[in-house]
Amino acid sequence: MIRFLRRNLKVVVWVFMVTLFALNSRAVSQNGVQTAESKTVAQASKKGTNQIEELKKQIEEIQKQNQKQIEELKKKIQDLEVKGETQQEKIEKVKTEEKKGWWNNIDVSYKKPGDGLTVKTKDGNYSMRFRLRGQFQFSVNDTTDEFTATDFRIRRLRLVWDGNAFKPWFLYYVQLSADNGSDLQLLDTYFDAAFPTKYGQIFVPRVGQFKVPFNREFLTSSEVFQLVERSIVSAEFQLGRDIGTALYGVLSNYITYGFGVFDGNGRNAFSTDSNLLYAGRVMFTPCCGELKYTNSAFPSGGDYKIEPNFGDDKPLLAIGVAGAGMEGLNIERKTPDADISTRFADIGIVAGDFAQFTADLNFKYKGFSFEGEYDGRWISPDADQAASINTVFDQGFRVQGGVFLLPKLVEVAGRFALIDFDDAVPGPDLSYQITPGINFYMSRSHKWKIQLDYSYIKNEFTKEGDIDENIFRAQLQAYF
Repeated sequence: MIRFLRRNLKVVVWVFMVTLFALNSRAVSQNGVQTAESKTVAQASKKGTNQIEELKKQIEEIQKQNQKQIEELKKKIQDLEVKGETQQEKIEKVKTEEKKGWWNNIDVSYKKPGDGLTVKTKDGNYSMRFRLRGQFQFSVNDTTDEFTATDFRIRRLRLVWDGNAFKPWFLYYVQLSADNGSDLQLLDTYFDAAFPTKYGQIFVPRVGQFKVPFNREFLTSSEVFQLVERSIVSAEFQLGRDIGTALYGVLSNYITYGFGVFDGNGRNAFSTDSNLLYAGRVMFTPCCGELKYTNSAFPSGGDYKIEPNFGDDKPLLAIGVAGAGMEGLNIERKTPDADISTRFADIGIVAGDFAQFTADLNFKYKGFSFEGEYDGRWISPDADQAASINTVFDQGFRVQGGVFLLPKLVEVAGRFALIDFDDAVPGPDLSYQITPGINFYMSRSHKWKIQLDYSYIKNEFTKEGDIDENIFRAQLQAYF
């Protein structure tokens, strides 16, 4: 072995050197690899660090941009919210203005025919009701020594406004007419101060042009006639409409009164002297039912209407009395809205005093009704008239009634009226009227109806022949 080693020492040394070199090369190689790997890792780590920093920068930039966008969006949201609030305020303002608008404070209503079209404020301080009434009449009149007259005409055409102004208690009433085809004329216009009290409307002053509170038949509105026309008694003794002032009142719906002072020159005229017309009327309902009046909510206003018929389930008894008079009436200066001027002419005087009295009674219960009235008049000629008599006395009365054949639908009615003139005066001595009739109430009221009646009128004269009148009438009424 030693010999072998000696012989091959060089080889062994060479192998050893080769092996050592190889190992060293491997070590160097491995060190180089490790160094390269470390270098690569270091480089990668550095690059990663840079990327992270870059990403962080990008994130920060994005955050900044997002924050800016967020702030911008927040600002937009705030602007929109402000605009929304402003818009809502505008909407609320518009709603408030709409609520305060005059059109929201007004009610318009139409309940049924005859009640009219009503416009009123919700506070009750202003109201106006409009109504329209038409009566279309056909008549045949056969009078002694005259041609028989057949006539179609618009007997009445009325436009009515009533309501209150400024306060619920300050009332007004206006009525225009175009009766018988005439031009439009003023019939009524007046104001009532219907002050409310715990005892009712006891004192109600009135000024304007209106019906003189005297005989009941004339004070009854033509809207509710039981027969087509008023009687000859009403035509003779009524005092018509006049301009003046009056005091009205209602006591518990059982007593109603009206007292007035008037020019005495009729409607739409003015006084030419200081002689005035005085009139007063009181109505009682001593039993059972209550009075029902026309016009507005003020019960003592207007026409003192008690419907002659259409009784309630309770019987109604109403009694009225009235008086009127005027000193020094001169028909050459004044012409009252009545037939008294004609009577002055019959007597043969132009100036004198007159006084009138009337009493009436009305009873109705369910389908039955009865009505009676008495009128008396005294005329005293002035001393300078050289009249043949000192006092002229005329009087008259009427009775009428009706019964429903079909409740509130078909009614038969009749009237008898008589005027007894003073025999000492030339001219008419006695006149009487007999009138039967039948009514058809299509609306179960006076608002929409057809009436038929016939009147026989006898006129007796002191020194002349009698005059007879035969009158047939048919009439349609529509009241809106």
